[in-house]
Amino acid sequence: MAKLLNTSATNFFLEELIKNAKERLILISPYLRLNDRIKELLEDKNRLKIDIRIVYRKSDLHPDEIKWMQRLDYIRVSFCKNLHAKCYIE
Repeated sequence: MAKLLNTSATNFFLEELIKNAKERLILISPYLRLNDRIKELLEDKNRLKIDIRIVYRKSDLHPDEIKWMQRLDYIRVSFCKNLHAKCYIE
């Protein structure tokens, strides 16, 4: 079921969505920023071989974070020039 979230609820539900993903996870967001907790959860899902797709328009990642993400075999990152909405799908 779709949920419309305000800013304060987004982080909570994003963490829950990542934690509960069993087969696939799709994260679509204009801005790609990963805090330490989100990185930890994504690493865990990568270890469990969960298919993760991330689509973004603008990345605020540092070069070290980009290298970190490239080392994760089950995360695929795509760029979308005209992206203006967020959608998180489990």
